[in-house]
Amino acid sequence: MVDWERVERLRSKGWDWVSIAEDSRADFTPPEGTDDAGKALKALYYSRKSRGGGGTKKKEVAKETPKATFKKLLIPVGLMIIIIGAIWFVFALEVSLVSYWVPAFPWVMIVIIAGAIVMGAGLVLRTAYLSDVWKMPVAVGIVIGLVLSGSLAFIAYSSGAPILNPMYTESSGHGWSGAHNQMWKSNGLPVLFYYGSLACPYCSASSWAVYKALTDFGTFSTVTYSSSSSSDVYPNTPEVDLTSIAYTSNAISWDGKEGSNNQVTSEPGLNIYEQAYVNYYNSCANCGIPFYVVGGIYIEQGSLVDPSLFHGSGEYSQPIYTASQVMGVVSGSTSNPTLYADIVTNGAYYLEAYLYEADIKAGVTPPSTVASNSAVMAIVHTIT
Repeated sequence: MVDWERVERLRSKGWDWVSIAEDSRADFTPPEGTDDAGKALKALYYSRKSRGGGGTKKKEVAKETPKATFKKLLIPVGLMIIIIGAIWFVFALEVSLVSYWVPAFPWVMIVIIAGAIVMGAGLVLRTAYLSDVWKMPVAVGIVIGLVLSGSLAFIAYSSGAPILNPMYTESSGHGWSGAHNQMWKSNGLPVLFYYGSLACPYCSASSWAVYKALTDFGTFSTVTYSSSSSSDVYPNTPEVDLTSIAYTSNAISWDGKEGSNNQVTSEPGLNIYEQAYVNYYNSCANCGIPFYVVGGIYIEQGSLVDPSLFHGSGEYSQPIYTASQVMGVVSGSTSNPTLYADIVTNGAYYLEAYLYEADIKAGVTPPSTVASNSAVMAIVHTIT
């Protein structure tokens, strides 16, 4: 005789009719020739209900683990993981303090995919029907997702991470974007944060534009040269080692961080403020180096200078291989101003325009040489 008390108990736990019918403690034997035991048990259950519930078999109820518990948890656990990941994903996209700890890409997406796989496995094994078990995992997932996101945002804020806002496209072009953030300053000066790797040929090529811009805003006392990886595209592109320079300025605060291995692209160590900008604006959905932040409000991803120009591409039949040759071009001591303009000036002037604008917004007087440069000021006038 069917143990109807156990049937009721399993139904209250979210078991589907097939699983209940297969449970040995329910003591249900389907009629001969029945293909669907769950359907047969369900029909018998409601038939009994309509007759007033007679014939109940009383049994001592013992605490036990339901049969195939792991399988039966696949769907609710998978659904709960998806909900947690989805909430975290939304918060990480919109709240920089959450993305400081776990960026929206790729880790949260991996969590969501993992949840989908777990839930899919449960559906394939037909261990439970989603319609019977969705309420509890959704509720638990929402609570856990909100608690995790809120807790990590609070921890990040308490640790000193900045509150950042989504980027918007600047009208000046050249890939620059803006963000309505609080000004990032050091000693009262706007910070120029540079993030790259010595091994990266795009970083190597861009280092000359950064060097040119820094020259126009301050003074170098030490300059060291290096080159990009010999096994990457545009191998051995000459560069200024931006992390080893000695630099002073009354207009900007220089903060350069590069991976120090010039053969393998690597990430430099960052403080919490720097890491917050990298995580929020340069996550692996659209990640790229080099990466620049001017005053915390202007952002650029990608090369300021085309590295192919250092390898004899296009109109230049003779490549420039040595750092000293490139320095001659950057310093203007060569007899080829067109080459100088093509290689360095365009990218440098855009960087200088945003440095100039950050100075103005921070109440700092930009260098007069920059303010009198018509090419730079033409870009400044396009910045929104």
